[in-house]
Amino acid sequence: MNFIKICLLFFIVACTYAFDDLNRKMVCLVNKERAKRGLPYLAISSTLVNAAQKHSNYQYNKKTMTHEENVSGYRKAMDRVLKAGFKNPSYVGENVAHGQETIENVIKSWMNSSGHRSNILDKNFTYIGIARKGNYWTQDFAASRNGKPKNVKKCP
Repeated sequence: MNFIKICLLFFIVACTYAFDDLNRKMVCLVNKERAKRGLPYLAISSTLVNAAQKHSNYQYNKKTMTHEENVSGYRKAMDRVLKAGFKNPSYVGENVAHGQETIENVIKSWMNSSGHRSNILDKNFTYIGIARKGNYWTQDFAASRNGKPKNVKKCP
């Protein structure tokens, strides 16, 4: 391998680790809040992560926090989740935030907001996807008509 290929490989591994770390940390914080109330844990969905990342990118590029996109056919969270390929969603929700610099701060903000807290604690949701671009954050939640996830990982 030449030097450029090695650097590129290192960059991809580093980005993957940062992405996984973000999801693990935030999902653990969300699931701890759910566990305090006797609610089942949410499973990470790579499809929802993809939808959330595209929406965080959109907000970052537009420099505005929003639940809607001015893109034909993909304005609402349900549209974006379907476009990302989530199968048979029966129920979809979304939290967005801007300005928080840490996972802990954004979770605290969401938990202090009744609408955002209700998404985090909604008993109907079974899957979650999380993303960040700059200080624009997105959580996408969904339930699938195909059933509940199996073997949801517990946090330490």
